[in-house]
Amino acid sequence: MFPDNPEYYHRIGLPFVLELVDIGDSFSTDEIRDISPKIALALVAMKYVFHGEKMQSHLRTAVKMLKELSHEEAESFLTQTFLYLKKILPREEKEEFKMDFIKTSEAYGYETIADAEEKALAAKYEEGRDEGIGIGLERGREEGLLEGDIIASRRIAKRLKDGGVSLNLIMDASGLSEEEIRDL
Repeated sequence: MFPDNPEYYHRIGLPFVLELVDIGDSFSTDEIRDISPKIALALVAMKYVFHGEKMQSHLRTAVKMLKELSHEEAESFLTQTFLYLKKILPREEKEEFKMDFIKTSEAYGYETIADAEEKALAAKYEEGRDEGIGIGLERGREEGLLEGDIIASRRIAKRLKDGGVSLNLIMDASGLSEEEIRDL
């Protein structure tokens, strides 16, 4: 998920300890209206974890830090976090998480986890497809050039043959075999 981080982070998934919190009454209605849609989705996810009560005091700091990220960074971070959470949530909580996420997504007009996964998969497919097309075009180009060289050699050999040039000289100049030259 974070390929540029040290190897030991790869074993634990995220490069920090992740504990989510049931936000309960942490925010007033007015404060919630000021929260961006992606942060709202993150807050919805926060009720699906262990030891949430320990993290309650850190919630405002976490939200403040998230707000300080650029829109693109925050959105990317939250999308990656949601995809990660989907993998680690216990089975019985996944469906409830999915429903809450969908409700919040619909309310704010943001994509669901399924949409994010579908986009990520489509991007990988497109990347692979484009790479495959590029390889195919390169091979086709190489084969076309080779075929063009053979055709040009045959044309030149035919002109030389029609001009009375010796067979050995035509073979040396064109790279064609004696049989190929005789068939021209």
